[in-house]
Amino acid sequence: MLFFNTIEWTNGLRLKNMNVPLVADFRQEMDLDCNFDMGGEDLYAVKWYKDDQEFFRYMPSRQPHTMSFPVPGVHLVLDGTNCSLVHCKVRLRDLTRDHSGGAYRCEVSSEAPFFRLAAATHNVTVAALPRENPRIEGLTTSYMEGDTVEAKCVSDPADPTPILSWYINGVEAPAKSIGEMTSSEPDGSGLVSRSLSLSFVAERKHSRGDSIELRCMSSLPGVPLSPQETTLKIPVRVPDAQVINNQKLHWFNSPTPATANTPKAAWMLVVASVVRWGLTAFGDDVR
Repeated sequence: MLFFNTIEWTNGLRLKNMNVPLVADFRQEMDLDCNFDMGGEDLYAVKWYKDDQEFFRYMPSRQPHTMSFPVPGVHLVLDGTNCSLVHCKVRLRDLTRDHSGGAYRCEVSSEAPFFRLAAATHNVTVAALPRENPRIEGLTTSYMEGDTVEAKCVSDPADPTPILSWYINGVEAPAKSIGEMTSSEPDGSGLVSRSLSLSFVAERKHSRGDSIELRCMSSLPGVPLSPQETTLKIPVRVPDAQVINNQKLHWFNSPTPATANTPKAAWMLVVASVVRWGLTAFGDDVR
């Protein structure tokens, strides 16, 4: 869980911090904790609110010390409550997305003659977070240039339903390469997973050196958390025929040292033959 910490100061009484999760998973219990310093003043009450509706009160000078009030989506865990003259923690169970999310407020007040008040409010989003990063399925160990790359990204079950997206070498995949996003049937907790296919031809423009980087990202709409992601690199090789053709092209267009002197050797052989023929003819004439 991610927690939000806020501090508010007054003369004397001061609220030191308020620890509340930024996002609470409704499959778990949620702790709300408020720490304060009375600054020599007497504590009158600590009150907890959700959306301006009080659901819990701690008053050390009264009997009983604690009181609870019904508020939709708020269910106290009695043995999880722990309040004193310096802090007050409450624990909630049976969270729901529709009713348990909202603005939670801790309010601390002092006795007469000061009657000071210190308070802090923070919003909590309730969701069922994916417990694992998305999976990339369907890839083979390597590809040749010109092969069709087909893959599927599958999210972990969550609520709200995840939104998936594909990236090729850090750039969002074109719409023509992406299939239709499909959803699973809700599981026993009402959570849904999603899958999104990807299909494209491996081309030289896609590769970084000898590989292509594929990334699948999963985000939860309305949930203030960074997307989860999975990245894989797939090797891409040049077809053997293309290598041979390139080598032949290099052979004929860029003579090697062994072939570069062939024309010169041929001319030297011709000249030597002519000289030899001339000498032979001259000797015959002399005789």
